[in-house]
Amino acid sequence: MKTITIIFSFLSISSHAGLFQIVNRTGTCQSACDFLENEVNDNLPDADASNYLKGMANSSVTSQKGLGASYGSNIEFIEVGFTGGLGADLGDNSTSDLVKGDVDYDQIRGVGFGGAVSLGLKGSLFGNKLGPLDMKRTSFYGYFLDIDPPDLDDIKGKTTSFGLHIQYKLIPQITLGPGLLSWGGVDVTTGLERASMRLNFVKGITESASSGGASASFDGTATVGADVTTYTIPLEVSTNVSLLHVFTLFGGMGADLSFGKAESIANLTGNVTVSGGGTGEGNLDLGQEESPDVLSLRGFMGLQLNFTALNTFLLVNKGFTNDTLGLSLGIRLAF
Repeated sequence: MKTITIIFSFLSISSHAGLFQIVNRTGTCQSACDFLENEVNDNLPDADASNYLKGMANSSVTSQKGLGASYGSNIEFIEVGFTGGLGADLGDNSTSDLVKGDVDYDQIRGVGFGGAVSLGLKGSLFGNKLGPLDMKRTSFYGYFLDIDPPDLDDIKGKTTSFGLHIQYKLIPQITLGPGLLSWGGVDVTTGLERASMRLNFVKGITESASSGGASASFDGTATVGADVTTYTIPLEVSTNVSLLHVFTLFGGMGADLSFGKAESIANLTGNVTVSGGGTGEGNLDLGQEESPDVLSLRGFMGLQLNFTALNTFLLVNKGFTNDTLGLSLGIRLAF
């Protein structure tokens, strides 16, 4: 139950009206059905269709950050790696709340998951020039991963990540002393990112309530989740600083042009039974579909540890125009 509670918290936001509603009421299905609604909704996310799907779509976009292009490595030839990413729409929670562990999970509007096996290639492997581009300053990146993990406590999920990036070193790197300190210059990165995710939770519910001399009960199954597909064209400016070839601090600013949609998964099976000649029908509604923010701005920073050719990094993205937060953790071999 603890795992279920945590996942449901990630899918939820604050709302005065629950997902489950009893409609088409007649006869004694009045106050008893109000009590029954509350009992059933206690088993479901505290969600609101006006924000839930957009939060899921924006979280999907954020989950792709850091899966492809490298911000802390100035590769000479080739780079290969594996990265996992998580995105969330924090809602009314602040970043400081997250750091302190004082998070109100009922305020989180959505989550997104991503992963990637990535490949980076130095442009000079393909020649000296490509139109106006100096290939010695150009790097190409691609990533892909399809994840279909086993079901966990009636939670089902599937995600696919794909992306292509091109990175150009606008200002060359500078090394001070015998490699003690180096500035990576200024990089500009763009490309295309596609994320698809299907996440749903299946919950069997048996509840009953009584009021005003009547009783009402529900026995059935609720399926709650989202089916999300997003496409993003990022534009990023970044830089990095390395100390002793071991520690690299990197950061930058990004703008995302995003499209796609998040469609609700909201299915209900089962019957509402009312005593004393009343009737009612169960209804589950998360809305139909929503799109991510067309244009969003963010900042990012991270730390990379370099062990000769082996690099491991942690990257954090923070939305400026929405409430998203992204976290990526990866390991790469750069040559």
